[in-house]
Amino acid sequence: MKFGLMAQMQAPKPWPDGVDMDYKIHWDTLEEAVYAEAVGFDYFWLTEHHFYEEIGHSSAPEVFLAALAMRTSRIRLGHAVVVLPCNHPVRVAERAATLDILSNGRLELGTGRGASPYHTEAFGVSNEESRAVWDEAMRVICSLFVNETFPGHTGKYYSVPPRKLVPKPLQKPHPPLWVAATSPSTFAMAARTGLGVLGFTSMPAEELLPAIRAYREEQAVADAANFYGVVPNFQVAAFATGYCDRDDRRGRQIAGASTRWYLGDNDAPLNKVRFGPQFDRSRFGRGTQYSDDMLVESGMVIGGDPDSCSRAIEKWQRAGIDQLLLMLQCGTTTHDQVMRALDLLGEKVLPRFRERETPAPAAAASTGIPTGGDAAEARR
Repeated sequence: MKFGLMAQMQAPKPWPDGVDMDYKIHWDTLEEAVYAEAVGFDYFWLTEHHFYEEIGHSSAPEVFLAALAMRTSRIRLGHAVVVLPCNHPVRVAERAATLDILSNGRLELGTGRGASPYHTEAFGVSNEESRAVWDEAMRVICSLFVNETFPGHTGKYYSVPPRKLVPKPLQKPHPPLWVAATSPSTFAMAARTGLGVLGFTSMPAEELLPAIRAYREEQAVADAANFYGVVPNFQVAAFATGYCDRDDRRGRQIAGASTRWYLGDNDAPLNKVRFGPQFDRSRFGRGTQYSDDMLVESGMVIGGDPDSCSRAIEKWQRAGIDQLLLMLQCGTTTHDQVMRALDLLGEKVLPRFRERETPAPAAAASTGIPTGGDAAEARR
């Protein structure tokens, strides 16, 4: 199992007097991402959000990832994700190819329809149309990648004449392709079309097992004729917030508080558009239903001391995922705390998962996930 550090540049108010928070959050995140490589993380993933003050200040991830590429040499650089309804597919392909070249072939290209209509509607795309726009854009992007000369495209949302994509990505014929998913049906669609799945679900590991099973079942019978790109990327990544501390109780408390902020237990005015008119702070967000200990014991949060964090990670490893996306820069967790947590994860936690074989997936009989050598083969 691989490890990815994820960020969306959260910046809760009140902001310190005299501090340019946009400046600070970008440079803090860059320092964290560079350090993630040093301590042993395999991937760094950055979201794309628009107009999301406090919640997500990352609106130009391709620019940030280019800066990160110049400061690192090994860590994979991931879009989590490019919101296709907010971007023309030709520009996505051009920027992805350029970033792949500048990073010496380290780009992972995740895409999605958008986390909220608040993003996409400002770009002229309704929530009802966003999935269809995503699908058509994906077909244009992949055709640009795989054809020596793009044959042209005329569809409902885009009309592009025949052209050559300049430049082409370093990874041939394209970087690994991923899609954001929050439901079992999207997991299944991802496998059916040859895409890796970025599971942004904020749920206990046990509850994601049906979605993982749906992905593996579709993977087993996937037909290359349905793939968006030429090269399939059969990988499942799951998401968790967290914090690691030498003191177990303090680590759980910081992780729990940051998770509740992330899930909506805060005063950010944009929660009303992020979550819709049904938003009610007193009852919204799954994190408010759990104590700190319940969050950690369920695997929904990776929190506590290194032993507690490792036990939570083991739940995801047994579920049969290929990568854990860990978001430390979350809610009110400070930059200094993130750096200390990275230090501890690199020293005490990640090595434990480098030195031993993956255990057989839990509840395999009830989920249909293969065990032993079959599980390893299924994950490839």
